[in-house]
Amino acid sequence: MNYNVLLVDDEYMIVNGLKKIISWEAEGFSIKGTARNAKEALTLMETVAIDLVITDITMPEMTGLEFIEAAQKEARDFEFMILSGYQKFDFLKGGLQLGAINYLMKPVDKVELLKSVKKARKRLDDRNQQETRNGLYSEILLSKWVNGEIDKDSYEELDRLVNTTEQSAWTVLLIEVNREKKDKVIDWLENQLQTLLFTRNLGDKTLIVHIFKGGKYQLNQLLTANPLTAKEDDSWLISVGETVSDWEDVPDSYEKANQTLQRYKFYEASGSNVLYSVFSDDFDLSADIINFNKTLMVGDFTTIETTIAEIFAKTQKIGARPEDVRHITFMLFMDIYRRFNHLDEGEYQQVLDDINHSSNVDKLHDILSITVTQIAREKIAYDYSENVQKVIDKIRSEYTNELTLKCVAQSLHLNVMYLGQLFKKETKKSFSQYLNQYRMKKAQNLLLHTEDNVNEIADKIGFNNSTYFSQIFKKMNDLTPKEFREKYKHHYDSVGEE
Repeated sequence: MNYNVLLVDDEYMIVNGLKKIISWEAEGFSIKGTARNAKEALTLMETVAIDLVITDITMPEMTGLEFIEAAQKEARDFEFMILSGYQKFDFLKGGLQLGAINYLMKPVDKVELLKSVKKARKRLDDRNQQETRNGLYSEILLSKWVNGEIDKDSYEELDRLVNTTEQSAWTVLLIEVNREKKDKVIDWLENQLQTLLFTRNLGDKTLIVHIFKGGKYQLNQLLTANPLTAKEDDSWLISVGETVSDWEDVPDSYEKANQTLQRYKFYEASGSNVLYSVFSDDFDLSADIINFNKTLMVGDFTTIETTIAEIFAKTQKIGARPEDVRHITFMLFMDIYRRFNHLDEGEYQQVLDDINHSSNVDKLHDILSITVTQIAREKIAYDYSENVQKVIDKIRSEYTNELTLKCVAQSLHLNVMYLGQLFKKETKKSFSQYLNQYRMKKAQNLLLHTEDNVNEIADKIGFNNSTYFSQIFKKMNDLTPKEFREKYKHHYDSVGEE
């Protein structure tokens, strides 16, 4: 990168000579401006970022040292050299105290200037590298903070950065903007002295994570003055976390802001682009799920679709978490799948993948609607032959025992291969698949409605190996038994059995 140079001298010949005495471009510099006095130089530095200043020491109205001191007070970060037609100890001492690269005598010696320019380049390179390291470290530190990963060593650094002992309010803002607006937003925040931020790339968008320090009144002032257009569009969103009074609670504010942003996208909500949490994690769909199961038993497809629509409308109204809605969709689909047996193994797995990767509530609703429509169109028969129905009855009554197709075939006095083929033809599942799915449904009920441990549940549903039971449960539910219980015990009541 090239650094910007400003030449300040009231003698035209000196300035012109400095431009030509060395190859500035070859040394990584560009002459960005010249000035005849300090006032002109300060004015130019207000609009152009200057990295190196070479200034005469004796100028009208303000000396070179007074000019340098005034520029430094404006918090401008630059290197400088002093020019003088005569050597004066007081000027030399003053220049060194302010941090001068060198004190050059006129006429300027080319070798001495080149040596000083190389020294300036090294200082600027070192400073930029340090700023980059500091910026990256600050970003890592702030990321640890919002994610609740501050350890003892990190705390000492964080305390130096934000003074954690100071009484203050904190609010995390997640600002999602099109990438071309990123610099505009960061400049706005920094101009408001809000520098606790880091960014994450999201494809064509950027997520700015900002930790606002200040009360709710100051926060409202900041949000009201944001530079983004007030027009509702999809180019920007600001999700506001809860305001907390302790630095240790900042991760809670971040989590709330992130949940609000994700739910907004999941439900494709409309309204203000500044988002506040209006969602609740306290909901109960047990009555709706039971009603859905009864509707399945009746088999009226219009009522089934209506019931599905009502369940999704309720999840949207209460703002259920996306992961909860995905799991509810999974449970409803499993009930449909068990009731109508209309999908082969490949189709079944594809639907599960679609549910897991759905990014909004409408896509999940569509998955179930399409499934029900497909069943209605195909007019699948729900009655099984006498022998297949006997197998199903035996599964339901003896699933807690060690049950095999061979044992069932012997009890029915049928050839085991013939019975297996007949069962799969009518149910579109193998005997073991049907048995395991039935057992998993029983396991779900036990996990949600009892305090039995995993070993006890495995034994109750016919598994003598709890590890194997957990593997099967994980495969069918995308969660281990323990994860299933922890995540859904208070949010989901499993449907009744057929």
